Formats: sequence, C-alpha cells, structure tokens
Amino acid sequence: MVARLAVFDIDDTLLSSNKTFLESTLTSIEKLKQQKINVAIATGRNLAMARTVIERLDLHDFVLCNGSAAFANHEQVHEHTLSRANIQELVEAADEENVDIIFESLDGLHAHTHLSQKTKDVLNTFHAPTVDYAPDYYLEHDIYQAMMFFPREVNEKLPHADEFSFVRFHDYGVDIIPRVGSKARGIAKLAASLNVAPENVVAFGDNQNDREMLQSAGIGIAMGNATPEIQAQADMTTKDCDHDGIEYGLKAIGWID
Repeated sequence: MVARLAVFDIDDTLLSSNKTFLESTLTSIEKLKQQKINVAIATGRNLAMARTVIERLDLHDFVLCNGSAAFANHEQVHEHTLSRANIQELVEAADEENVDIIFESLDGLHAHTHLSQKTKDVLNTFHAPTVDYAPDYYLEHDIYQAMMFFPREVNEKLPHADEFSFVRFHDYGVDIIPRVGSKARGIAKLAASLNVAPENVVAFGDNQNDREMLQSAGIGIAMGNATPEIQAQADMTTKDCDHDGIEYGLKAIGWID
C-alpha cells in the first residue's frame, strides 16, 4: 500500500467560520483513517492553541507554528526558532509604537506587553488559551514565532529583519515567522518521517500562510472561502468551510467515497 498524507489547515478549513466542526468533516477524517491514510494539521497555532483540535480528531501527526515545528507520532522531527538578536530589535521598535507582542513557545503564549482590549478581542476569535505576562521571556527561552497586533499602516514603522516574514492573519494581527520556514517545510519534514513521497501529499488551506503548502503538495486544494489569490496557488478549489468543503474536496480526488 502506498503511504499517503492528508494535511489540513485549522481555521476556516477544518473548522467552519463559527469555529466548529461540520459533521461531514468529522466523517471524512474518519474515512481517511479507516484507509490507513496519515492525517495531520498544519497550522499557525502552537501546541497550546492546537491541542483541542488534535485531541478532538485523535491526531498523532501535526505541523505547528507555521512550519517551525513538526511532530510525527507525537515525536518532534523538526524545529526552527527565531534569533534572539533580531527579536530584541523588533521588541524595541514595537515598544516605541505601543504594539502588543506575544511570544510563542511550543506550548505556551507569553506576552511582552499588557494586552489591549483590541488584542484580546482578536485572540478571542481563535479561542486562544491563557496568555501569561512575561515581558522578558524571549531573553531566556526559544521562540518559535511571535504574534504582533497592529493595523496595516504601522507595518512600515517596524524593522523587517531578513530572517523574518510578517504574515498577516487578521486585520489587526501578524505572525512573525522564520523567512526560510513555512508550513510546506514542516510538512516536508513530516512526510519524510512517515515515508510519504511528496506526490502523495494532499493539503487543504485558505489563507496567506497556506500558500507554499498548496503549491508544494502533490495535490493542493484551496477552500472556496479562500481569496482568488490563494485559490490560484492550488490545483483545485473545493466548496467553502461552511458547506462541506473538506468532504467535497476529498471525494473529488478519490481519497474517500
């Protein structure tokens, strides 16, 4: 039997727009498992933020922090963290602009600032776990990525180190991730660990941080709610996340009946 891997973004892909699972999605995931197809998530969330989905779907494989960490059978097979020197420069500029920063370890969220209500509102849309106030956390711990909260017009006032990519996930929120990293890179590490050839990987996604994985997967499937720009990176577009998009896409490529 040829080893296969199905990888899914979480928000507005596996989850509907109201952050719940459609029954058709749960049934489709179970059908994949019954065929011994590896099932994984590839998400911008860290482990703390992704745990409820991992447990709900009983997953053993996952790509976290926009590809900066990957786990196969619950064992970490890849990591890429941010440099402390460049983080320090970013912190100093953010402090001058009164921009909230949250640093992400593998299993926690650590606020450099006392968070504004607007930042809290953004976090609430993702049902984020508790954020601890630890302004100097980044000085002594590995950081997989950071979240910063600011409108688009502030972007040009912040330093963009060559090491970093700024990936907007919300009108008021940006992920700071390694430029050389992406979900695609984490998926490649996961697939290799599972002995899955690149052409036997299918990836579903809808957002800017899904661009590379949709391009690099054997089959890239954009959700119907993705922008035209993201849909153009995929091999096909399925229905949206509120109308059985996962089930429709998997049936369309013959991975489930």
